[in-house]
Amino acid sequence: MVVKTPTLELESFADLHARLGFVPLNRICLKPPPGTATEDDVIRFAEATNKRLYELIDGTLVEKAMGFRESVIGVLLSRIIGNYVEDNDLGLLGGADGAFRLDFGQIRYPDVSFIRWQDVPEDELPDEKLSSLVPSLVVEVLSESNTVPEITRKREQFFEKGCRLFWVIDPETQTADVYSSPTRVKHLDANGTLEGGKVLPGFSLPLSEVFAAGRRKPRKKKG
Repeated sequence: MVVKTPTLELESFADLHARLGFVPLNRICLKPPPGTATEDDVIRFAEATNKRLYELIDGTLVEKAMGFRESVIGVLLSRIIGNYVEDNDLGLLGGADGAFRLDFGQIRYPDVSFIRWQDVPEDELPDEKLSSLVPSLVVEVLSESNTVPEITRKREQFFEKGCRLFWVIDPETQTADVYSSPTRVKHLDANGTLEGGKVLPGFSLPLSEVFAAGRRKPRKKKG
């Protein structure tokens, strides 16, 4: 299923830059020209030998912001959430290279995504390169080049799709923002706890464990 991106009337590159959330210019792909890219281009770059993850925003390819520290945190979250999901038979978990089709031809890559079984047709993952399923939980681990407008629009687009919980993890400040709607947010400091609410009933994870990723745990002394 290919969704055509609506044509936007932009008078300048400054208009485009603002539309994309003022992301660093080196993340904006010019081939194909902005406004003309399609989901086929997203797939082509993702499957290339030198794999590149580009989101599709208003017909423009924008490279997904990535860093090694954010990757370590994302893998930790995937492992802990994934174990909980598996143990309780709740659904499916996607990683940082799992893309979703959103409304109006947008393609987005969350760092972690959770899809409930009740949102999976016939309890089996459809065979498609870009998922059209609705994630109930989306997790974004901020990288240095992410911008507030960029993440705000991404969050709004996922909630428009049907997302019910959106976590923004900030390794730099060791805080997190937990959104249960596009505007309803709970801010957590480093001593806070991520909770799954109705999306992941009974799930909780202290942020201190999340931000300890990358630090070796003290070894237990042998008796």
